[in-house]
Amino acid sequence: MNFKSCISAFALLSLIGCSADTIVSVNNQSGQTLRNVTISSSGFRKSVALIPVGKTLTWRIPKGRTDHFAIAFDLGEKSFSYSPDVYFESEDWEVAVTVDATGRASVDENLASMFTQIVGRW
Repeated sequence: MNFKSCISAFALLSLIGCSADTIVSVNNQSGQTLRNVTISSSGFRKSVALIPVGKTLTWRIPKGRTDHFAIAFDLGEKSFSYSPDVYFESEDWEVAVTVDATGRASVDENLASMFTQIVGRW
C-alpha cells in the first residue's frame, strides 16, 4: 500500500467516527431509580419515565439544538433541576451526565470525533 492510500484509508476511518448529532448520556449512580427524567436544550426536549439504578440512557440531540442544556429528574421524594454551565457545540460532542446518591448531576463534555480533535474544524 502506498503513502497516498494509507492517508486516504486513515482519513476514511477517522471520518466514520464523526457524528452529526450531540450525544447526551445520563448515568444513574444514585442508588435509586431516577423518575421523570427530562433533558432539554433550545428547540429540543426529551423525557423518559425512569432510569433504573446503574443504567445509562443515551439520546441524540439534533444538530444545531444544543444551547441552554438542562436536566431535571425526581429522586426519591425530591425533584432536581440543573442547567450546568457547560460548553459544547452543535455537533461532534458527547455530554455525559452522572447522577450520584445526593442527587447531584455532574456533567462532562468531550469532542466525540478523534478526527476533529487531531485535525481541527475547517
